[in-house]
This record gives sequence, structure tokens and C-alpha cells, in this order.
Amino acid sequence: MKRLVSAAAAIVALLLLPAGAVATGEETTVERVPGNFVMTSEDCKHLPPATTITGTGTGTSVTRTTTHRGITTIANTTIIPGKATDQAGNTYRFFYSNHFRISNTKARPTVYSGLMEDLFLLHGRGPARLANGFVAVYTTDFGDLNRFDPIHAFGDPITFPTGVGPFCDPL
Repeated sequence: MKRLVSAAAAIVALLLLPAGAVATGEETTVERVPGNFVMTSEDCKHLPPATTITGTGTGTSVTRTTTHRGITTIANTTIIPGKATDQAGNTYRFFYSNHFRISNTKARPTVYSGLMEDLFLLHGRGPARLANGFVAVYTTDFGDLNRFDPIHAFGDPITFPTGVGPFCDPL
């Protein structure tokens, strides 16, 4: 877990460094994001029966948008560490990481597509343990179109291709 958090912090730090080559247009946004959730064994088949996990955390989301020769690329990395408890008072730590890099084309300027990697880990003193994640081709128009075509998945991260639940990745 400590290695993952260190690696994630290094990724965020690299995203904050100036790019070596300047594109036509570039914008970087850094935001604090909440990581609060409630997840039950009804939603997540990998939790012990009658389990409810309540988590809280705050993370950082870094989005870099560049435009070069009419093609816009959006890269985002979001990392949220946090703490959680179950209905019996057991304590846990969780780690969430999501990264995507998507671009449009001149032929379809409102549709973006590219790779997304997602990871959710939960561990602690109680009986619940989760390790969920995926790598997928993510396609979106930032409206009605949100499609995830899986390349690799483990645990129970999301429902493919729509991304809707129930599942074991609450963030």
C-alpha cells in the first residue's frame, strides 16, 4: 500500500511539472476532490455478508488539457487515500487511483477516446478486503456517451461497458 501511495504521489508530481514541448494551447487544473462513500455487501459481492463500509477521504485531481494541430488531449490523474469503518467498528484504509488520457479527432471533434486505468484497494483490521481495478478504452462526449471497453479487469470494478453499478469500486 505504501508503495502504491508513493508511486501515485510521484505521478501527480510529474503531472505538475512543466511540459517539455509547448503545445498550441495548454491548461492544467488541480482540484481537491472528496472521496466519501457507503458500500454494502448487496452492492459488492466480494464483501462479507451483511457488511457496510463507510469511507471518507480527500484527494487530488490533476487535469492537463492540450491542443495541438486541432487535436485536443485531456489527461487526468485522480488519487484519493482515506479511512473507512464497517458496521462493527473495524477500521480500514482505502486507496483510489484513476488515470485517463483521451483525445478527439478532426473527424469527430466532440468524441474523445483513449486509455483509462482505475484502482480501488481496501484493507484493515476487519474481515473486508478489496482489490479492484481495470484498464479500458474509455470513450466519451462528456454527455450521454460514456463507454468502457475492458482490456483487463480484476475484482469487481464496474459494469462494462456502461460503468454503472452495483460493483466494488465506490469511487
